[in-house]
Parts: sequence; C-alpha cells; structure tokens
Amino acid sequence: MQMPGEASEETITARSRVWWLQVLAVGSLVLFALALALIPEMRSELTAGWELLRSGDREGLLEWARSLGVIAPLATTTLMIAQGIAAPIPAVLVTWTNSLLFGWVWGGILSIAAANLAASLCYVLGRAWGEPVARRLAGERAWTKSTSFLDEHGRDAILVARLVPIVPFDPISYLAGIAGMRFRTFFFATLVGQIPAGMAYSWLATQIDDTRKFVFLGLCIFALLVFVGLVARRVLRGRRGSAAPAGEGAKIDGSSGPDIG
Repeated sequence: MQMPGEASEETITARSRVWWLQVLAVGSLVLFALALALIPEMRSELTAGWELLRSGDREGLLEWARSLGVIAPLATTTLMIAQGIAAPIPAVLVTWTNSLLFGWVWGGILSIAAANLAASLCYVLGRAWGEPVARRLAGERAWTKSTSFLDEHGRDAILVARLVPIVPFDPISYLAGIAGMRFRTFFFATLVGQIPAGMAYSWLATQIDDTRKFVFLGLCIFALLVFVGLVARRVLRGRRGSAAPAGEGAKIDGSSGPDIG
C-alpha cells in the first residue's frame, strides 16, 4: 500500500529516465565542447562552415565541405545538428551541399539521417530540460506558432509538421520531448515525414546551375509538398476526429505517461 506523499514506482522510473536524459544531453555537449577546445583544427573548420551556413553562401559551403575529403559527411552532419538547435538557420543549404558532393540519392539519404539526428537531439533537450531551455533555443515566435500547431494536431503533429515545409519543425521536436511523446513514435514519424522533402530538395540541387529551371522547379516542388502536407493533415485530422473520444486530440501520443522507449 502506497503511503501519502510516497512516490509511486512509475513516478520514480520517470524521474530516473529524465535524470539519465539530462546526463546524456549535458555529457554530449560537454564532450563536444572539449573536442572544440582541444582540437584547434576542428574548431577552425567547423567555425568556418558555420559562418558560411549562416551567411547563406552556398558555393562557399560546398567548397568548404569538398576540401574536408573523407570527413565531409561528419562535418555536414554536425552543421545539420547545429542548425537544428539554433533554428531558423536554413537546413536546405546543407542538403544541397550533400547532394552535390555525394549525388542526390546518397546525399539525400545522408541529409535525412542527419536531420533525424538533429530532431532527436532537440527532443532529448526538451525532454531533459523542459520549456525554459527549449523555448530560449527555439525562439519566441517559432515557439508560439509550434505550440498552436501542436494543440491543433495532437499526436499527428510530428508527421504533419515534416510534410508541410512551412511549419517550423525544430520547436515541434522540443515540444514532443517536453510532452513526453514516446521516442520511437517521434523518431519514425520524423523519419517518414521528412523523406519526401529531403529527397526532393536533394534532387533539386542537381538543377542548381540552370537558374531559371532551378527556381521554377523549386517553386513547383514547394507547392507540391505543401499540397501533399495539407492533404495528409486533412486525412489525419478526419481519422483522429472519428476515432478519438472528445478532448483527446490535444494529447501528443495518447500514452498514460512519459516514455522514451
């Protein structure tokens, strides 16, 4: 029999998970900071790549990545993770760089994997440290927009946000962690949802030398992705409305408690 004020086993387990997530988040960041401090060449190269990404210098970013040789995939993945945490830096520049370096198929796969890793880290940071830290990292405007989107779509928000390219995704990742969404649900919804845009933008990079064609195809791809995303949004909303009891739409995964398994 549980005594008043005594924590349940489920509560203790949940607290233990959060503690380990905090250790994982802090440990990863500390190790990365130590690597930057102890390896000047690494710090110099990543700083250069970051500045090129922030400035939107596509050609400079491509030359930077090409100069790194075999470690280029690791470097571009690091930039993808960094832009995920420091949104709203455009990730599409990293996707184009990967496409031009490794071909649009393998470059697209690399970009999707890197973006999934970045989203997972945002989830962990949100799960470990809660709203104050996540809100500061995401930015107030994106946070407000993402919160409204999550309230509207509930458990389908992750997939829909990835399918609709106009929705800021990184704050959604933080919110999924804060809300206690199951990690495997978050991970696979993110992976599936970003495949269409990831591969489409990777292929678009192959047309980058023909400006008029590139712009035209880019607008077409963007419009098509928005259309597909809105259709998916409508379908998922209809299914949720017919299957879920009233008031359940706001739950992010319908689980009884936090779980990262």
